[in-house]
Amino acid sequence: MNPSPSRSLLERPTLSAQVARHLLSLVDRHQMRPGDAVPSEGQIGLELKVSRGSVREAYRTLAALGILEIEGGRKPRLRALDASVLAQVFGYALDTEQVTVAHALETRRALELQTAQLAARHASEAQRQRLRELVAQMRSAGANHAQRVAADMGIHTIIAEASGNPLTNLLLGALQAPREASSRMHLADTRTAAELTRVIDAHEHVVERICAGDAVGAASAMSYHFDLAMVHVQRQDGPVQVIT
Repeated sequence: MNPSPSRSLLERPTLSAQVARHLLSLVDRHQMRPGDAVPSEGQIGLELKVSRGSVREAYRTLAALGILEIEGGRKPRLRALDASVLAQVFGYALDTEQVTVAHALETRRALELQTAQLAARHASEAQRQRLRELVAQMRSAGANHAQRVAADMGIHTIIAEASGNPLTNLLLGALQAPREASSRMHLADTRTAAELTRVIDAHEHVVERICAGDAVGAASAMSYHFDLAMVHVQRQDGPVQVIT
């Protein structure tokens, strides 16, 4: 006896979710790593005795979550960790005003004080040199607001990478949309020359402490940098209500 249409609609997502969980358990059991091929839709369908459509739906769900990479003509593969999925979530939250730039700054502050300390301990000479170059680009930008923002973003990205902590790097990468909004606001064309100089000096001080290997000083300099940012954002948005 064929199930009723309404029952089929209710069962399909459940079946698909079971297939997805089965695949994730295979990844764990076989200690698979990013880039490894996973069983094809046909193999999983035969093993679990489910339709190919249910397997395909499960694979598409895992792809949307950033777990699988699906390309035509190739077996699906495990995808390397990246920030794209979380970035969409955080960007959506910002666009729909469920969070504000100030909320994102508070979160970034907690993360970036730690990354500054770690970067001071672990940054390579190439990363230190790149940080110095980006500060110089911020200072030489003049009326080129886009260059100044790009250099600002680059500094924070290099510091996160230099921390050596992939999870912190992932979270900061996912905050890309709020970061860009914050940077545009913090370095806006409407700011006076003195205010812009103060912001650039704050970035330079962070970089100097990291390059000197001064973990405590780097965290302190980063804290001051975020103090400046929060003051400016609160002028635009009003104070953030902190619930304890």
